[in-house]
Amino acid sequence: MKLLRMRSSPDRPGITAAGLVLALAAAGVLIALAVAVHERARNVAAFKSTLSDIRLWDDAIKAYIAAKGATPANPKGPILFKKPVVDELAPFMGQFRTLDWWGYNYQIWTGPGNREYGISLTGAEDYLIVSTGKGGVRETWAYDPAQPEAGLFGVEVPEDYEKDIVIWNGRFVRGPKGAR
Repeated sequence: MKLLRMRSSPDRPGITAAGLVLALAAAGVLIALAVAVHERARNVAAFKSTLSDIRLWDDAIKAYIAAKGATPANPKGPILFKKPVVDELAPFMGQFRTLDWWGYNYQIWTGPGNREYGISLTGAEDYLIVSTGKGGVRETWAYDPAQPEAGLFGVEVPEDYEKDIVIWNGRFVRGPKGAR
């Protein structure tokens, strides 16, 4: 095995200090690129998985409404994922996650008396399902009925993963463009 040595004379082979610095800089750039690619892949996977989970919750609530005629009762605030609610919804969705893929609780509001994101839930079949995105911090975004598509966004920059994802009565009102 040949060890790297600093060149001490022109006739002795080795590596120069400038060559070593250049090699270390190149390695640093490659590592930084690999970390950025890995972080983007993690965010894309978490975002897509969270969208899939939200659709599962949406399908379960729709099936619950079809069977019972109303959403699970929840007059004040988001559904807490405690035994009664889990027992009520479990037959309609099988396995499910209560945390999004960034580790934050999904938030679900059902029935009349709730007002979130500028949306008033007035009927027994009204509901919202929310993920607060990568940072877990709720946005100040509010739904505008005059511009219902204004809450949809392209997922193009890292900040887009921080945005809330909101389904209102089966339709994305805050989320990626083109989502069902």
